Amino acid sequence: MSDPDFKPPDTSRMLRMGIISGLFGLTVIVLVTVAVGRSAIDQAALAEIAGRANWMLMLLSMVVMSLAFVFLGHRWRVLFPGGQKPPGSGLAAILCAGLLLNSALPGPVGELGAAWFAHKRYRVALGVSLAAGMGARIIGMVVAASAAAVCFVVARPPVPEEYRTAIDMTAALVALLAVGLTVVICRPEWMVGISRLSVARFRPLSSLHRTVEEAADGLLGLRAQGPTAYLKCILWSVLAHGTVYLGIAIAAWALGSSPSMSGLLFTYATTTAAVIVMFALPGSQVGWDAIFLTLLTTTAGLALPDALAVAIVVRVQQLAIMCIGAAALTWLARTASTGEE
Repeated sequence: MSDPDFKPPDTSRMLRMGIISGLFGLTVIVLVTVAVGRSAIDQAALAEIAGRANWMLMLLSMVVMSLAFVFLGHRWRVLFPGGQKPPGSGLAAILCAGLLLNSALPGPVGELGAAWFAHKRYRVALGVSLAAGMGARIIGMVVAASAAAVCFVVARPPVPEEYRTAIDMTAALVALLAVGLTVVICRPEWMVGISRLSVARFRPLSSLHRTVEEAADGLLGLRAQGPTAYLKCILWSVLAHGTVYLGIAIAAWALGSSPSMSGLLFTYATTTAAVIVMFALPGSQVGWDAIFLTLLTTTAGLALPDALAVAIVVRVQQLAIMCIGAAALTWLARTASTGEE
């Protein structure tokens, strides 16, 4: 991505689009869930949830989940070369803006925009910023997918018998995803070879093959950071995922629920890993919410009304982060246009 490929977007427009997209997805998932669970979700059930909910704990859960962005900023930072390491707090703000862009526009706009803003704000090479961001995100996915697979094998979340086959297949797919992403990080040149034997053979897909080559070059460049940087990236990923997992658990406790903690970990980790599949699709947040809700009821043991309430809390937290992202986007756009340090 060269400088002309990305321009600072209009903040108010992005915030409006992001919030509309988030609220639309939330509305769809609520309506579908209520339609499917008519016998479980009615006025009495909703009133009962509201009556026993601890709203201070609910607010705490959103604050705890939001802290993950601090860890994500440091996760990104450790993959920058020595002497070109932006502050983790600044990168966290950039990631909030990236979340807003990803919510407002389909595709990897947030990742590209975040790399561009880090390049402009901190005067690092665009390729370096993009490779570090891409590597950090893939490692985060590996950690999530690995956590889901290990949790399923070791802790064996309680799954109703009628869902056992489907959940077993889901766990197997997540384990394969962890292996595949690990190969991408460790041997990115293999991606090029596979692409050359498949994608490159079709002229209409030549641009996709060039993208694979550029991504592989960027990931190969990260090897210069050494294994310590990768280990630090894994650690920051664990902290970030752990914070969100804890926040979701607090939200469930705030409703008076007692979820299976292993099932809750499997739910969160699997849903997070699935983002890579839904990532470029418009309305992908609806798919995320659908998987999240399904696993909350089948592996974490939450009743459907409680699972829906937890999903709403998570979505509201993301909308709040979008508002922070709008403020960050205004700051970043001003920085990019004025050249401030």
